[in-house]
Order: sequence, then structure tokens, then C-alpha cells
Amino acid sequence: MKLESHLPKQSPWLYTVPLLNTILLLLVYFLLTSNFVVQSGIQVEPPQSNSRLTGFDRAHIITVPAGLENALYFDGVRISTEDLREKLRAHREGERRAIIHAARQAQHGRVIEIGNIALELGYEVAYSTVPPKA
Repeated sequence: MKLESHLPKQSPWLYTVPLLNTILLLLVYFLLTSNFVVQSGIQVEPPQSNSRLTGFDRAHIITVPAGLENALYFDGVRISTEDLREKLRAHREGERRAIIHAARQAQHGRVIEIGNIALELGYEVAYSTVPPKA
């Protein structure tokens, strides 16, 4: 015995409208969140530059704040220079890029020293800057 439905046929729009709503919400979400800037969590004032570099969105962030205490942060956690060397060795698998997020008033020699440590361990190094104020 074949069963027959006595319900009225549903419009195809009943199924496509929720799909379109979902696609629209995802589109709006990705458009709004794509402008977020990678921050290290440590407040520094980087130097200004007109240049832009892409491809470092999953890089490790090494922060060098201004001051004489030689503070250093790796992905937001305060570490020493030797600990930085060990952390970079431990993270050699996967993404081998590092962004040096240095304050404008940080000691230039210290910033170059940190960059050289990352370069010696085979990392690509980029120095973060901000665009000039209009």
C-alpha cells in the first residue's frame, strides 16, 4: 500500500531563504572581521611607514618595549633572550615567520639582536610599523 501525503506542496522558497540568510550573515561576518589587526597584547608605539607586508598573519609576535630593563615578550608572554631562543627552536615546525613589534623608543641594538636570533634559527623576520597619520 502506497502512502500519500495530503499536505499541500511547499514552496521551494521555504528552503532557499534560510540558506540565503546564512550566506549573507557569513559574508557580513567575514567582511567586518577581516579588518582586525594582529596585536601582541603589549602596548608599544611602533614607528611609522608607508609600506605594507602580507603573509604574516599566523606569525609569532616578538614584542620589544621601550625601557632599559630589556623586557621581551613572545606571543604575549614575558621571557628572557635565552628563553626566546629556546621557544623559537621549539616552534620550528609549521609557520616559521616572526614579527618584531618594537616600540619606537626601544634600543635599536636590542631590536637588531632579537631579529638576528630569529634569522639564525631560520625564521623570516618582519618589523611592524603603523601607517603615517593623515
